[in-house]
Amino acid sequence: MKRLILLLFAVMFLNSVNAGELVLIPTKSFDETKSLFQNPWLKIHFYRDEFVIATLNGQSKEGVILLDSNPWAEGMAYYVVYVDGSVDRKKYENSISSKAEILYSQNDYIVVKINEITHGRLTPAKNDGIVRIANIQARLPKENILNGSKRIEPDPFVQSLINEVSGANITATVQHLQDYGTRNAYKPQSIEAQQWIAAQYEDLGLEVEIMDFYMPGGPASDNIIAVQEGTLYPNEYVIVGGHYDSISYGSTEPGADDNASGSAGVLEIARILSQYEFDRTIIYCAFSGEEYGLYGSSAYAQRCAQQEMNILGYFNLDMIGYLQPGNTMMTTLIYPQSALELANFYIGVASTYLPDFVVTPGTLSGGDSDHTSFNNNGFMGIFPFENANAYSPYIHTVNDLIGPSYNNQNQAVVFTKASLASVATLANRLAFPQNFLAAPYDGFVHLHWDLIPNADYFKVFRNGEFVGTTTTQDYYDDNVENGTLYSYFVTAVYPTGQESEPSATAWVTPMASIAPSLCFDFESGTSFWNLDLPWGLTTSTSHSPTHSLTESPTGNYANNQQLFATLNPINLMGYSSASLSFWTKYDLENNWDFMKLEISTNGQNWTLLDQFTGTQNNWIQKTYSLNGYITKPYVLIRFNFKSDISINRDGMYIDDFCITVQGSSGSQKVIIPEGWSGISGRIIPHSPQIENVMAPYADKLITIKNLEGEYCPSLGIGTLESWDANSGYMVKGSQSGSLFLIGTPVANGTVQLKEGWNLIPVLANSDIDVVELFQSIADKIVLVKDIANEGVYWPDEGINTLGTVQAGKSYFVKSKAAASIAFAEGRGKVEYCSHKDSHAVSPWSAVDPKPNSHVLAFPHGVLQKLEVGNYIGAFTPDGLCVGAFQIEDLAANHVLVAYADDELTDEIDGFVSGDSLQLVYFRNDIEEAYSLVVEYDNGFDAEGIFLKEGISKITSLSYDNSGINTVPLTLFNVYPNPAKDYLNIQVNSLHPVQIEVFNQVGQVVHSANIRNSGVVHTGQWAKGLYIVRATENCRVESKKIVVN
Repeated sequence: MKRLILLLFAVMFLNSVNAGELVLIPTKSFDETKSLFQNPWLKIHFYRDEFVIATLNGQSKEGVILLDSNPWAEGMAYYVVYVDGSVDRKKYENSISSKAEILYSQNDYIVVKINEITHGRLTPAKNDGIVRIANIQARLPKENILNGSKRIEPDPFVQSLINEVSGANITATVQHLQDYGTRNAYKPQSIEAQQWIAAQYEDLGLEVEIMDFYMPGGPASDNIIAVQEGTLYPNEYVIVGGHYDSISYGSTEPGADDNASGSAGVLEIARILSQYEFDRTIIYCAFSGEEYGLYGSSAYAQRCAQQEMNILGYFNLDMIGYLQPGNTMMTTLIYPQSALELANFYIGVASTYLPDFVVTPGTLSGGDSDHTSFNNNGFMGIFPFENANAYSPYIHTVNDLIGPSYNNQNQAVVFTKASLASVATLANRLAFPQNFLAAPYDGFVHLHWDLIPNADYFKVFRNGEFVGTTTTQDYYDDNVENGTLYSYFVTAVYPTGQESEPSATAWVTPMASIAPSLCFDFESGTSFWNLDLPWGLTTSTSHSPTHSLTESPTGNYANNQQLFATLNPINLMGYSSASLSFWTKYDLENNWDFMKLEISTNGQNWTLLDQFTGTQNNWIQKTYSLNGYITKPYVLIRFNFKSDISINRDGMYIDDFCITVQGSSGSQKVIIPEGWSGISGRIIPHSPQIENVMAPYADKLITIKNLEGEYCPSLGIGTLESWDANSGYMVKGSQSGSLFLIGTPVANGTVQLKEGWNLIPVLANSDIDVVELFQSIADKIVLVKDIANEGVYWPDEGINTLGTVQAGKSYFVKSKAAASIAFAEGRGKVEYCSHKDSHAVSPWSAVDPKPNSHVLAFPHGVLQKLEVGNYIGAFTPDGLCVGAFQIEDLAANHVLVAYADDELTDEIDGFVSGDSLQLVYFRNDIEEAYSLVVEYDNGFDAEGIFLKEGISKITSLSYDNSGINTVPLTLFNVYPNPAKDYLNIQVNSLHPVQIEVFNQVGQVVHSANIRNSGVVHTGQWAKGLYIVRATENCRVESKKIVVN
C-alpha cells in the first residue's frame, strides 16, 4: 500500500510539472527573445519585442514573472489588455474586477485571466487594445526568406498599377461600410458587411472563402479570404489584409477610419491586381473579431501555420485615412524585430515608387493589430500605421466618420499605393535559387538547388568569384583541392537579362571517402570546423592530452550568447552504417543555458540529436547512430550553444570527436573529350537512369550507346535506359566535359566476356598494363582496341600499340570464347582518364576518329620492300583518308585502324560497310603517293571490304612506282544536296552502276541500274538523312544526302 501511495504521488508530481506555470519574461532585445524560443522548457504563446508569455515546464529563476501556477484550466482564457495614457486605467480595472483577475500590471498593458464559460468575452479598454493568448506554440518567422540585398529597381508595370489607385473608390467603400452604423462582430450588421465584402471579391473573379472561427461571445461575423492564384509559384503566398469589424462605446459604431479605411484599401488593391497575372498567389483578407482580441486573424494565421503555407509576407492595412491638420503625411511602420526583413522591403519599395512618403519605424505601445497574429505564427507581418503620435482621436466613438476621422483621402491613397506596390513587387519578385546544397566528393564539389522553371540559366560563384554557368539545377566544380574550404552561391538569370538575388551561401570542403572514420582529437587545430568566436581550443582540461574544444576557452561563458561550432559538410551517401561519438564534460546553468547537438541535410532545417544542461563533472562518452543519414550526400553536424540573460558558468568541453562508417561509398570523375570517345566507371550510381547520370554533360551530349542500346535526346532515341557499371560506352559530345559518378564502388572487379565482340569498362582506380590485364586469358583474346583511337592489342600478331587501359575509358574486346578478366581492387585517389591521343601523323588530312573501325595487320615481312618513315593510308571511294600509320621499324609488325562513317553527320566521313578498302603508300623523300596492290589472309574477315569491327591481315603488298594517283576517280556524284523534289545522279563509269538508296533504319527506298546519269524523284520521301550506295563489280561507294 505504501508503494502504491508513493507511485501515485510521483504521478501527481509529474503531472504538475508537465502542466507547467504561465510566466511573463521581459526582454530587452530580439536576441533575448530568440534565446527564449530555443529553451526547450518554455512553450512560448505570445511575444513582443518587450516580453514573452510562455508556459514554463522547468525550474524558474530571478526575473521570471509568475502569472498563473496552474494555467489552461477548462474555460480559462488569458489576455494582454493595452491601457496607455488615453485610458482611465483604474475605471477599467474596476469594471472587470468582478469577473476577471489581473495577473500582471505594467505601464501600458495588463495581463488578465477570465473564465469565458462563466463570464463570456472580455471587453477591451481602448482601440485595438486587446490580444487573446491561446494555448498554442508561437513561432518565429523564418530568416532570410526574402534574401533582399539588391536595391529595388523601378518597374514600369508596378508604376502603372500604382497609377490606377482611385481615392474616390476608397472613399466610396469607406462610406458604404460606415453606413451600416455598426460592424461589431457580434451584431447583424457585421454579417451584412461580411456578405457585401465577399460579393465584391467574387465580382473580381477571385476564389472567396467565408472562414468561421471561435469567439467567446457567441455567433459572430466571419473572415473573408479571397485568393488570386499565382501562375508560376502557386504555393508561395503574399497576403494583404485588414479587419472590417468596428467597436465603440456609444450608440453607433461607424468605424470609418478604424477600419473601413484599411478594408477599402485592401479591396482597391484587389480591384487592380485581380486584372493581371502574378507569379505567386496573392491572398486578400478581411478579418473580423480584431477589436475583441485579434480573433479572426489569429484563427487564420494558426491555420496557415498548421498547413505549413509558405507565406513571404503579410501587409496590414488598419487606419490609413486620418491626418492631423498641419502635420506632414507619414506612416509609423510597426513591426517586431522578427519581421525586420519585410519592413526593410516595404521601406525599399516605398522609397522607389513614393519617394516623398515618409516611413518611420516605430511602435504602438498601447495597442495591437492583425500583423501580430502572423508574426506569432511564424510569418513576417508589418503594420504601416497612421502617425502613432497623432492618430485619429475619434476611433471607437460615434464620431469615427468620414470628415472628422477619415479626413484625408490623399493619405488613404498613398497608404494603399505603398502596400499595392509592395504586394505586386513581392508577388512578381524574381525567384532566387533555394534549397542550395554543396556536397563534398573526392576532387570535386556537387552543387544542387531547386529548379526555377522560367530561368534562362544559372551563374555559379566560388569564394565570391564567378566560375561558370549551367542551364540545369546541378553544377560540378572539379577545379578544387581536397581539404580546402570553399564557399558557393548561385544566382538565376532570366530571359530578360535580369539576375536574381543570390542563393544562400554554402560552405564545403572536398575530401576523399571518410571510411573507416573521420576523427578529431583537436591536437592539430580545428581546420575542418567552422567556429563562431569565442569557440576555440583550451588546455585547461581534455580527455586525451592536451586540447579540447569549448565555447568559452578563456573562462566562463557570457550571457545572452548563441554560438555555433559546425563541422564542415560530410557525405554519408552509400555507407551501410554510420555513427557519431565524442567525449564531454560540462557545467551549464540548469534548464536555462543549453548546448544542443544538431544535424541537418540542408543547412536550414536542423534536427536535435541531444541537448545538455546542468553539470557533468567527469568525462563521459556520448554515441549516436547516424543510420538515418546514410542516403544523404550533404550532412552538417553542429554544437549550438545558447545562454540566457543572466548567470554564467564554465561551459562545455568536447574531445575525441569521431564519425565512424561501415561499407563503402565513392565517386569518380570521368573526362569526356570533344567528339567520339569510350567511357566507363567503377561506380554504381545511386540514380542509374541514363538521363540522371549524363546530367552534368547534358548540354554537350550528342549520343551515348553500348552494344545493347542508345540514348540520343535530339533524335528521341531512348533504348539505353540505365547506366551499367559492367558495361563500356561510346559517347559523342559537342564539347569536352566530365561526368561525375556518385554511388557505390563495384564490389567485384570482374568483367565477363562472351565469344565475339565485347565493349568492356575499366573497373580500376588507375591505368593497367594491357598485357598484364589479359595475361590469364591470352589464348582466348583475338584483339583489344581503343574507342575512337588507334591503340590496338593483337597478341597473335605481336601488335601492341595500346600499352595500357585507362581508368574511365572503355574498350572493344574480341574473344575466341567466353572468359573473364579481373581488375585488381585499389584504393586512393583515382587517376582520372585523360584520353591520351594516339592518332598517327600523316601527310593526308586527318578525319575525326569514330568509335567503329576496321583493323588491318601488316606483318613485318610484307613491309620489306618499303622504307622506314613512309606512310600507308586507307582511303574511302570518295578519296578520304580515314586511317594511316607510319612505318617505324621494318622488323616490327604494324597496324592500321580505318574508321567507319559517323551516321550522325550529314556527309560521308568514313567507310560505309561494304566499301572497298583502298590502300595508298606515300614516300616522304619525293612526296609522291602510289596505290597499293594488296593480298589478304582469307582466314580473316572479307578481303578488301570494310566492315565495322572488321579484322584483316595483309599477306603481301606492292605498289606501282610509276606514280598512280592516290585518290581514285569517284564512282558517282549526286546533286542537288540537300534535295527537295528530285536528285540527279552522275555515274563515272563505262558500265551500268547499281544505285541503292537507304533510309536511316536501313530500308531500301529506291534501287536502279544507271548508265551515265539518272534522276530519282524524292518529293514523296520523308524529310531526313539518306545514304546512296553505288556498286560496280567489287567496287562500292556511298554518299549521304539530305531530303528537305
